[in-house]
Amino acid sequence: MRRITKYFLFPLFSLIVVSFSSTFTQQNNTERYVILGLSVEGNIIAEPAAIIGNSGLQIGDTVLVPGEAIRTAVSRLWALNIFSDVEIIIENTVNDGAYFLIRVEEFPRFARLEIVGNDELSEDDITKKIPFTSGKPLPPFEINKAIRELKKQYDEKGYMFATINYVLEKLDTSTTNEVVLKLEINEGKEVYVERIEFDGNATYNSNDLKSEFSETHEYTWWKFWSSSKFDKKKYDEDKEKLIGFYRRNGYKDFQIAEDSIEFLEDNEALILHLKLDEGIQYKVRNIVWEGNSIYRAEILNNRLGFVRGDVFDEEKFEQNLRGNQDQTDVASLYLDNGYLTFNAEPEEKIVGEDSIDFTIRLAERNQFRNGNINISGNTKTQDNVIRRELYTLPGSYFNRALMIRSIRQLSQLNYFNPEKIRPDYQLVDDKTVDLSYSLEEKSSDNVNASIGYSQAFGATGALGFTINNFSLREPFIGGAGQILNFEWQFGEGSRFRTFSLNFTEPWLYNTPTTVGFSIFDTRQIYYYDLRQTGISGRIGRRLKFPDDFFRGDWTVRYQQNNVFNGVRYYTEGKTQQFTISQEFSRNSSDSPIFPSQGSAFSISTDFSNVFRTSPNPSSTFFHKWNFSGEKYIPLFGTNKLVLYASTISGLIVGGKNDSLISPIEFFYMGGTGIGYFSTTPLRGYEDRSIGPRSSSSGNIGGKFFLKTAMELRFSVALNPIPIYVLGFAESGNVWDSPKRADIFDMKRAVGLGARILINPLGMVGFDYGYGFDDVEPRDGKADGWKFHFVFGRGF
Repeated sequence: MRRITKYFLFPLFSLIVVSFSSTFTQQNNTERYVILGLSVEGNIIAEPAAIIGNSGLQIGDTVLVPGEAIRTAVSRLWALNIFSDVEIIIENTVNDGAYFLIRVEEFPRFARLEIVGNDELSEDDITKKIPFTSGKPLPPFEINKAIRELKKQYDEKGYMFATINYVLEKLDTSTTNEVVLKLEINEGKEVYVERIEFDGNATYNSNDLKSEFSETHEYTWWKFWSSSKFDKKKYDEDKEKLIGFYRRNGYKDFQIAEDSIEFLEDNEALILHLKLDEGIQYKVRNIVWEGNSIYRAEILNNRLGFVRGDVFDEEKFEQNLRGNQDQTDVASLYLDNGYLTFNAEPEEKIVGEDSIDFTIRLAERNQFRNGNINISGNTKTQDNVIRRELYTLPGSYFNRALMIRSIRQLSQLNYFNPEKIRPDYQLVDDKTVDLSYSLEEKSSDNVNASIGYSQAFGATGALGFTINNFSLREPFIGGAGQILNFEWQFGEGSRFRTFSLNFTEPWLYNTPTTVGFSIFDTRQIYYYDLRQTGISGRIGRRLKFPDDFFRGDWTVRYQQNNVFNGVRYYTEGKTQQFTISQEFSRNSSDSPIFPSQGSAFSISTDFSNVFRTSPNPSSTFFHKWNFSGEKYIPLFGTNKLVLYASTISGLIVGGKNDSLISPIEFFYMGGTGIGYFSTTPLRGYEDRSIGPRSSSSGNIGGKFFLKTAMELRFSVALNPIPIYVLGFAESGNVWDSPKRADIFDMKRAVGLGARILINPLGMVGFDYGYGFDDVEPRDGKADGWKFHFVFGRGF
């Protein structure tokens, strides 16, 4: 048998060299053969017919040895990436023909992964970096590629000296060349930043520059809240922040000339060296506008926000020219008035040593009107329910701000996935643009059937549902945007029960007018025995002044209060209550689930029989005021981290000194407020534990309350299931009257919590709060830690 060819190719991949050689041996010059037969040797998994087919050689072909056909066959088999060695030899010759043998050696195949020595990274984290599935060939270069990706992950976590080796262990029972890929990891020690050193910073001292690094910090023993762990990825991000800092302060030519990492002897700490080239601080001299025929230069300069002598802020200049968060930029001036294809190109010229002249060339082009407004993706919600929320109308001028407002309105409906609301436009001609809104429906309805335990009422339960996209005409289809709510709650025996049925039409006759009604029946036996039965009607309207975020709502309610047992504090018997309520509110928040910007406030007043000149002694007689204010502030340029602040207050005043006030109207505070009337939540304390008290009857409520709260919220996920975590600090109290109120006598609490939206249950979560003050029981000690299970949006 004469060996004709043996090939070894040599691709280099990192640490592993996979060799594939070829050698031609012949006694004479190139010979020509007809292929009489083809066979395969050395294969374990690969089928012989598949190997021969992939080689491209066929019986009857005439080939040169050595020659291009043989080299091509070897290359094609190597390209399959399943062989570590391939050679083609002549087994036998007959006259001008030959029998060829394709001899192969297969790569081992992946059976499973074993990991040894990992601590900082979980097995799940590591497995995500290993892209092998059962039966997949294991070329050494692919293994090393996966290990390099895994090493990067260790570097990012501060374990820069982690080592990762691998061993292939063949399965004893395997007949298919399967092996166990065993990773042997030595994570080493976490590397921290000992010092950050700057060179070349003449304008700002090193401490100022270090403060611009939000994630990379020097080790300081007393700064327990600040990690000094080195993270290469975050370090690179901090360097970009440093560049941004200089350029916001006029140093447009600033650059980090060099940066290096010096490891200390023990390899547990490092020093970061940054050599800076600050350049010159530039100031704005002249701004010239060209091509502006619609707006005067004074208007454009006001939008741009720079005057002669200002330090040049590169970031502010770009945002105020093309698009800032408040939409007060130059581009918005045009894009909100139909100039859809507007463009601005600034040109800068250095004048003298430290001044810049700007020439900004504008292309105003045509003014566009809206053509068709197309909607897609609404599988349940009717088109008219969507269109009535849109501020972009056919025939009006294109307005980017109104498109953004329309997206907000659609998000507030809570019928659609807010992250999947996609606005778009398509030019029809040089004066018309078609708009489109792509939507994805989500469930906004919820049901509840629960059993729980309340300190006041023992075992409690609830049955109910809320259909937020109901249709009275087509109740089994829905989609008309109406709201139907039913609630039945009950406590131990007959000590507590409430029943209510509510219906709301938010757009009466396709106008922003809300109408609704409610019927209710409630009984409580808690220090006192009270039953309330009544009906209410409501009408509201979106207002245009001061802006269209405002609305007004008016409610008329009639109820009968029956006090069976007043515990010497309330007059027993039946009283009639006729109440007129009005509420003015403004809500500019961007989401009903996880608001990240905007605000909300409301002020409401309830008048109970106060318009009667001679009120019936058996009728209640008071007026009640409530105020609520909320603010949402996104932090660090992201909508995932939000600071939430709120203040709420309430006051109830009798029409006369001896006027009847229903006990249910008084203010209470503490706990979650779930299952109680007129109760303001305050975490870290028991339900209704805060406020005026009596030794014989416990908490009887107050006439004035005040509560303030702050939360730091972080969105873990918004789609498909909204989840966020929070830290809170809040304080509040209830007093007999405003005269007795003392803002230095607020009950304080801090804690942590989480929320998750579970359809059809709605928003649920927990809070773990610490009450700093002695409230319940009064034992001279702080109330301490309390766990609260909550329903609804939160506090």
